[in-house]
Amino acid sequence: MINHYIFLKGAYMDITICIPYEYDELVEIFIEMETYYNQKLCLSRSDMSSYLKDKVFAANSSTEVHKVVCDGVIAAFSCVSVMYPSPRFSGQMFIKELFVSASFRRAGIGRKLMGFIANRAQERGCFQLDWLSVAADPLAQKFYESLGAQVIKSVNYHRVFGQKLDELARAAD
Repeated sequence: MINHYIFLKGAYMDITICIPYEYDELVEIFIEMETYYNQKLCLSRSDMSSYLKDKVFAANSSTEVHKVVCDGVIAAFSCVSVMYPSPRFSGQMFIKELFVSASFRRAGIGRKLMGFIANRAQERGCFQLDWLSVAADPLAQKFYESLGAQVIKSVNYHRVFGQKLDELARAAD
């Protein structure tokens, strides 16, 4: 396990790569994240625990989960995957989620976590690090711009869901 201990604004911050049995420690912050993006959701601790154990932390999920602990409290997490193929015989690390708990925002935790992820991308032979963000969130856009991130406008992001997903799946039969 890789640990990074950092002193940040009067508190010790520890960033680690989670191991499968740690899923239950992340239930509350995952519920907070889901509620942040979907205010009308009511999620049970039990359902989230099962989801994390059976999906996110499943052996075949290919998701690497990082957690940030500040003075004993989980302050943030990220979920990344390496995808292949990628140019020059490398991988492409994709950040599926990066979330900082409300009481820890604007303290530099997101920046440190992004640095940790960038380090992991290099360790795993990735030449690029990609993610999506909500275009309507100016604070997120300013943060990512401050990291040197470029918005890629030459590609389109596509999604099939709901009835159209059902129809597409049935068409394969």
